[in-house]
Amino acid sequence: LRPPSAARLAAMLSQLADAAHDARVALRHDGAVIGVHGEHVVVHAPPPAPFDLAWHGESTLDLPHGTLAFTPAGAAPMRLARADAARGEWRVRVRRGGERLALDAAGPRRSLTSLLQRSGMPVWERDALPLVFCGDILAAVPGIGVDPAFRAAPGARGVVVSWHAHLRVA
Repeated sequence: LRPPSAARLAAMLSQLADAAHDARVALRHDGAVIGVHGEHVVVHAPPPAPFDLAWHGESTLDLPHGTLAFTPAGAAPMRLARADAARGEWRVRVRRGGERLALDAAGPRRSLTSLLQRSGMPVWERDALPLVFCGDILAAVPGIGVDPAFRAAPGARGVVVSWHAHLRVA
């Protein structure tokens, strides 16, 4: 990144140093965002522009800010059943707010915000995380889980969904 002016750097350092432990500091500079996570200053890419793409069973989807991989796995406990047109239209998009995900067949659907916060995932990663939907139902969240209704049955073909973000900033 290009260095900021001395005045801008002083202002940024003051905001970062004085931030509360749970503050959402997001200082934009030279195509990047500088923030705080825990006790660390972190430089990361800005959130992606909204997107909504169809998934037809491809092994990878190239997204504006990374790659979503669907890797065949025979024994993984959280395998997503492969895309099947009979189940509905499969879509991949970023969070819009209000999403809920069931992780246990006997349990309730839980707020995705709450699940992501409990995972310890930094805010900027949560904002960029691609979500897999079948119709209007959230079916899978990389690194979090797969709704039991969309999990591959034992012995059936299934995939593990993983997210690989681009590490560079614009």
